[in-house]
Amino acid sequence: MPTWDHKSPAALRKQRDALVLTQLRDAVAPFSPFWRERFQALGLKPSTISQKDFARLPAVGERDVCPDGDPASAARLVLQATEVGYALHVEGPALRRALVKRLTSSTGYRAQVEADSRPTSYAWTGHAVRFPVASTRSDLDVIARAGARLWKVIGLTPADIVLDATALEPTPQRTALDLAAIAGGTPTFRTGTGSADVLAAARLVRITALVTTPTAVADLLRELAAGGADLSALSTLVLLGAPSADDRRAAVQALGVAGASSEAVVVAVYAPSGARVLWGECRESARAGRPTGFHTYPDLDLLEVVDPDTADPVSGAAGGELVLTQLGLRGSALVRWRTGDLVDSGVDATPCPSCGRVVPRVPSGVRSGALVRPYLPRGGRAGHVDLRSVSAALAGRGDLRDWRVVLRKGRRDGADELLVHIVPAGEADPAEVSVGVARDVRLAAGLLPSQVVVSEQSELPAPAEDGLGKRIVDRR
Repeated sequence: MPTWDHKSPAALRKQRDALVLTQLRDAVAPFSPFWRERFQALGLKPSTISQKDFARLPAVGERDVCPDGDPASAARLVLQATEVGYALHVEGPALRRALVKRLTSSTGYRAQVEADSRPTSYAWTGHAVRFPVASTRSDLDVIARAGARLWKVIGLTPADIVLDATALEPTPQRTALDLAAIAGGTPTFRTGTGSADVLAAARLVRITALVTTPTAVADLLRELAAGGADLSALSTLVLLGAPSADDRRAAVQALGVAGASSEAVVVAVYAPSGARVLWGECRESARAGRPTGFHTYPDLDLLEVVDPDTADPVSGAAGGELVLTQLGLRGSALVRWRTGDLVDSGVDATPCPSCGRVVPRVPSGVRSGALVRPYLPRGGRAGHVDLRSVSAALAGRGDLRDWRVVLRKGRRDGADELLVHIVPAGEADPAEVSVGVARDVRLAAGLLPSQVVVSEQSELPAPAEDGLGKRIVDRR
C-alpha cells in the first residue's frame, strides 16, 4: 500500500478532495463561529457543501479575524462543538466511545465530547496581529505524527543527539519541534538561546544535530567552537525558518570553521504563520547542495498561491502569496488562510528530483511575512503594516481606475511613511475619493496613510521587482 509520500497524483487529488469536504462539512462549517457566518452569507449548508463551494470561500488573514487588532477575536476561529452537533458530525469510532461513556455515567458523554473537541493547548502566532492558535488533544497527536514524518524527511533518527538552541517561546513551531523529537524518538537537549546554556549542553553531550535559526547560526557556531565544544560528530544543522541564500552560505561556511563532520548538511524546516506542523527540506537535496523545497503533507495541507493585491488564485507556476488550508486538525480552523508569505513560483507537485517523494513542495526561497512590513511612523509606536489589508481597501473601490501603495523613509527625519497614489475613475471627485481612501485604509489596516496623492496614470510609481505585488512598492 503506498505510503503518505508516494501516492500517485490521481490518488492524492482524490484523497485531498475528500479530506477538504470532511473538514468543511463536519468541522469548520458547523462549529467555527467565524466560518459559520461566512457559509451562511454564501447561502451554504454544511450537508450540501461541494468542492466548488470551497473555491467560493474568501481567502482570509489576521486582519479579517481580528479587524481591530484584538487577539480575543481569534476565539471565533476555534471549533465549538455541542453535544448534539458532536453526534451529527464526529467520526464513527469517536462517537461509539462517547456513547459507551453515556451508558456508564450520566456525565460521561459530555466529558468525552469535551475531551475530543475542547482545545487543550494554545500558542502565539501572527505577523501584524499577535493572536492565539488553539489545538485539541487529538490535534497534538496529528502534529506528533507529522513530526515523525518531518524527522524522516530531514534524516534524523533515534541514534542522533539533538541540541535545540531555538527560543523557548509558546509558538506553534516550538510545539511542533518538541513533538517531532518525541515522535522521532530522538534524545533532545532544549536549552533556549542563552549562550551559556547552549555551550554547557554542547560540552556535556556529543551532539549530532543542532537546531537554530538562520540569523543566529553563524554566531552560535563560532561561540561553540571558541568555547571548546566538540562538534566533530555534528552531521545535521537544522535551520528553523526559511533561510535566504546568504544565510545558507553563511551556515555552510560556519560549519567548516567550527570543525563539524565533513558529512554535515544544512536543512531548513519552516511553517507559515498560524500553521501547526513544520515542513522540511529533504536530506538528499541538502547533501547535493540544491534544495528542492519544503516537503508538505498532502493529507494535512492544501496549498494555493494567490495574487497579493486581489487574493485571486494565480495559475501555473506563477508566484504570489501562499494560502494554506489545514486538514484533519480541529482547534483553530485555518481555511484558505493568507499566510503573508511570498513565493516566487508556484507549489511544485511533481516528484522530488532528490528523494522521489510525491508531495507538494513549497519553494525554498519563500519569504516569510513579506507582506507584513515593519513600520515606524513619525511620532508613533513601532509596529507593522499589513499590505494585504491596504490592497483590499483599494482593490474593491469602483471610484478608482488605478492605484499604488508606496512605503518610504521621510526625507526630514527618516520616519516611515505610507503613501497611497490614486487615479480617480471617470467623473469621480478627487477630494471625495481621497477622503474615502484614507477612511477605508484606516478601517482595513488600522492606520492612516501619510498622504493620499491624486495622480495621472502616467505619473504612478513603477512597480518594483520585489514580488510584493503589481501595485505595492517598498523603497526603504
